[in-house]
Amino acid sequence: MYGITAEEINRLVSAIDYSEALTITAGEKEVRAVCEDAKRFRFRAAVAFPQYLGILVDELKDSGVRAQIPVGFPCGGVTTYVKCTEAEEGLTRGATDLDMVMNISAFKNGEYTRVEKDIAEVMKVAKPYGIPFKVIIEIGALTDEEKVTACKIIMGLNADFVKTCTGFGPGRATVHDITLIKSTVGDSTGIKASGGVASIEDGIAFMRAGATVVAMRKFLIEQLDSLRPYPQ
Repeated sequence: MYGITAEEINRLVSAIDYSEALTITAGEKEVRAVCEDAKRFRFRAAVAFPQYLGILVDELKDSGVRAQIPVGFPCGGVTTYVKCTEAEEGLTRGATDLDMVMNISAFKNGEYTRVEKDIAEVMKVAKPYGIPFKVIIEIGALTDEEKVTACKIIMGLNADFVKTCTGFGPGRATVHDITLIKSTVGDSTGIKASGGVASIEDGIAFMRAGATVVAMRKFLIEQLDSLRPYPQ
């Protein structure tokens, strides 16, 4: 890992949303394991589908690690009412972080007002809880011009983060994407790099380009364990 400092590794670790259990087959055992790893390394958040939110909340209590669930996965094509209900249920049950998928098909068909209203309604549900709110734009389905348009919509609504990918759609995040998003939102909106993060080196490259949160999976644990002890 030439040119990477211990400070950068520590900064990356504290910015990790650990998504190993965000799969279609993960069960309780996998979710509990994710929570244990997240607490051990003091990651930013541990992620699972809403059916396992109770485990996240119980396992992460008083740990400083956020309990994160997705809303509208994987394509954002459910109704706004369903997204709002999903968000409200999660928040009342203890979720402390939300990643919402914008309506990808509506966006691709130029229905920007519909997309904006959809995001705004879910944000309205989340706002009283004071939790970080991210909007996933699924960059693999968008042109560069569309990525900029999506970022401007999200920035205009004052969402906390633009997130690159669900991990279930086409394409993966690139340094080019993060740089493009950063040049659009500046310092007003955080950036979560998700998809295409295959190593510590990738994560740090994304952070150097402007990402403030990075989604990573099991290989990160293996790499971090190989570095033990690393400066904290």
